[in-house]
Formats: sequence, C-alpha cells, structure tokens
Amino acid sequence: MSSLRFAYSTINWGETPDMAAAFAEIREAGWHAVELFNHSLDWLGSPERVRDALGGLQVATGFGSIAIPSDPKGLEIQKRRIEHAATLGAEAYGLVGGARMRQRPPSTEEEEDLARVCEELAVHGRALGVTVAYHPHTACTVETAAEIDRLLARTNVLTLCLDASHIALVDEDPVTHLSTYQKRTSYVHLKDWARGAFIELGRGTIGIDTPAFLAKLEEHTFSGWVVVEQSRSEISPAESARVNADYVRGLGYEL
Repeated sequence: MSSLRFAYSTINWGETPDMAAAFAEIREAGWHAVELFNHSLDWLGSPERVRDALGGLQVATGFGSIAIPSDPKGLEIQKRRIEHAATLGAEAYGLVGGARMRQRPPSTEEEEDLARVCEELAVHGRALGVTVAYHPHTACTVETAAEIDRLLARTNVLTLCLDASHIALVDEDPVTHLSTYQKRTSYVHLKDWARGAFIELGRGTIGIDTPAFLAKLEEHTFSGWVVVEQSRSEISPAESARVNADYVRGLGYEL
C-alpha cells in the first residue's frame, strides 16, 4: 500500500467562498484533507470557526502570496497566516510571488529580496512546527531550475512546493525536478494543463506524466503532502473535485 498522503486545495472555490459548503463538497468527493489557499484571516475567522466548518477534514497545508519588492505589512500578514495555519495543525505553508516583468527576467535585487523574505518566513514557521515552502510558478520571480538553484543557494530553512504543471509549462521535467530537489521539497502540487488552461488530472495535453511523478515520490519514500490544486475548472468545483478524486483512485491510491 502506498504511503503517499493526498489533500485537496480550496483554490477552485475562490478566496472568499462559503467555507462550510466548500468543505462539504470536498468531503463528498472523497477527500480527507485540505490545503487552505490564500484566504485572509478576516474571512476565515478563528481557528475554532474553521474547525467547525471543516467537518472532520484535516488541514494539511496553507498557502499565501508575497509581493516583490517586499513590504513590512505583507510580511507580517504572512506571519499571522502561518500562525493561524499552525493552530489548525497544518504541516506546511506554501508561498508564491514576485510578479515577473514580461519584458525582462528578474533582477539580482529582486531574487535576493524574495529569498530574504521567504527565509524569514521559513524561520518563523519552523518555530511553530510549520515547514514553509516556495512554489516555483510561471509569471513569478522563480520559474526555472536555474532560478530555483539561486533561491536555494540564498536560503537554508526554506523548502520547495514543486508543481508538476508549472514545471512542465517552462519546458522542464517534473520527475527530474523531484530527484534534483529531493532534499528541499516538503510538499507538491498536482494539476494538468490543456488548451491554455489548467484542467483536471489526466485530461491534459502537454505530456505531464502524473503516474511517473507519483511513482518517483514513492521511490523517494516522500512523507510530505500531495495536494491536488485545481486552480480553476470549466466544470463546477464540486464536480472537478470528484473527477480528480476518481483519477487518483484510478491509479490505485487511497485518498
């Protein structure tokens, strides 16, 4: 039996959904754990309120975004969100950010700023028992392996949240990344891509080998969360969650 642990992101329901309804749809699709994706604390409310809405779902991970150039307010907001995630029992907290200028690659100063902020948040999270991970992402400061290498060289505590789709979208190999960054990867994201949009697992057109990606995680005895992160869908979030659950179970994994 596989030791991989799967969770489902709330991203497809938006940043300000009816949380109880979203959690119910995730449960009904068969998932048992969630990633809370970029919900502000004034929307989420107290940890007790979130626990009541979860209806038995486990909080696996949280997720937030940061801006570059960094600002003290944004940094403090992420610290409060990490603290909130820790109270809910999240093991990891993902970060994405640094909007990428279309006309040029990130500057050294931008990369250094990103690394400094991420490392500060990683140190903050570690003290709370939460592993902080940066998510390499298209149209952000860190997209490619070379940029990941520079980020990791500038940080010590920070880990990675590798996303198979975003790796493939910059013409790199998700399975190779898992081997290259094995020691610094704390959790991963899964989704697919077709016709210019993210799509349910197994329906993509850019050759993401999800079974090989999961097999490589098993080979590494990966202990982090595998989060299916369906950013948006042409079908309802509830139906999308069911389709993705069926795909994962169809590969022989338990949710």
